[in-house]
Amino acid sequence: MAIDPRELPTLRLLDEMGISYVRYEHALALTMHDCEDIGRDIGAHHFKNLFLCNRQKTKYYLLLIAAGKQFHTADISKQLGVSRLSFCTEEQLMDRLGLLPGSVTPMALAHKGTEDITVVIDEDILSMDTVCVHPCVSSASLAIKLDDLVRFLAKTGNKICIVRPQSPEEA
Repeated sequence: MAIDPRELPTLRLLDEMGISYVRYEHALALTMHDCEDIGRDIGAHHFKNLFLCNRQKTKYYLLLIAAGKQFHTADISKQLGVSRLSFCTEEQLMDRLGLLPGSVTPMALAHKGTEDITVVIDEDILSMDTVCVHPCVSSASLAIKLDDLVRFLAKTGNKICIVRPQSPEEA
């Protein structure tokens, strides 16, 4: 199977940065359940990627949250000090990140015009060694070291905030 052309900018940038990755091709992975086995062979962890905006639709956020946690808008909004967050529309997802639903990924922050999107990271993700992310399509995944993902995010220039979402036991 050939590499989807939408992946190429991500793969080129990772190569330029000297970031190693393992690429997995798979059927469309649109849910966390679809992703469960991808990268398991090397101990890679998955997390949810949620594209959000404030009530006024003037500020955008990419929330990276541990797979076992639910997004509680009031909790995250309070931690960020913003008006109630909500999910972006498919149109906003395409317009701001150039992505289709199901392919949300921090790798899209390498696209021009995304510098004002704040990356919000669940502190539990910071303890993961290797993570899986989509390379801007949901028919492939990349397993990379968390340190390399953080280095990638630093290169994009996006503001990064760390939050502590409620775990299922706390909710």
